[in-house]
Amino acid sequence: MYQKTILNGFTLDGIAIHSGNLSEITLHSAQPNTGIVFRRVDVDPYEIIEAKIGNVSNTERCTQLKNKHGYTVSMVEHTMSAVRGMGIDNVIIDVNGEELPIFDGSSTHIAAKISEVGHLQQEVKKTYLHLQQKVRVEHGNSFLEAYPSSMISYCVCFKNEHKIAYLSDQISNFNFIENDYLTDIAPARTFCFEEEIMYLRSKGLIQGASLEHGIVVGNKEIHPNLRFHDELSRHKLLDLIGDLALNPSFHAKIIGSGTSHYLNTVFARELLNNLI
Repeated sequence: MYQKTILNGFTLDGIAIHSGNLSEITLHSAQPNTGIVFRRVDVDPYEIIEAKIGNVSNTERCTQLKNKHGYTVSMVEHTMSAVRGMGIDNVIIDVNGEELPIFDGSSTHIAAKISEVGHLQQEVKKTYLHLQQKVRVEHGNSFLEAYPSSMISYCVCFKNEHKIAYLSDQISNFNFIENDYLTDIAPARTFCFEEEIMYLRSKGLIQGASLEHGIVVGNKEIHPNLRFHDELSRHKLLDLIGDLALNPSFHAKIIGSGTSHYLNTVFARELLNNLI
């Protein structure tokens, strides 16, 4: 198996969910062994921010990366999930501000565009790191664990911790052999609980949010209608793929419950210490 980059570049724009500003990203093909790299092109000269676990600087309601000069880029997880989910190893992502667009709260816009422009197989072999022993991290009642495996697979549980009467626990599974990222995971949208909205806005978050950008879980019903019966757990899985893309490609069987960006990134650090 060989490394891949996108065959042609493309540009997408949309609202940044937290700042409310219009944001634009452009994905470019990249040389082998580049990995995923963000460029803040709103500053001159542009600032490079590598998508590596060591650059994580904030995990409140999204994953934020920071370079050594203090420049940040946030809401990277959906784009990184699409890149990793669509099998792209090397890409440069230009962004014209501090936050990537939310689109509809899923990864569909980016994943579909990657599928449309196609990929280029490069002349350098792709390698996978391997896990030698079980790894587990916990935070409150939430956990993530990984087991040695010859492939990468995910099992993620969404727990109905808010005890909403009509909502049940959900479990979603995914691997790249039996499932298709573009149709099975990419369409799953981000969500928040109605009771959280005022608090989040008081903290300067979700300033650009609307029902066009994700799901609101109310005490009596969900708006808008779900795309999957288990869309909440599928989105948790989508986020996990994106956050774990901060590490080099690896093989492991991953199981999680009550996951968050904080837990995902703590787990990614622990994984990296146990991958060879």
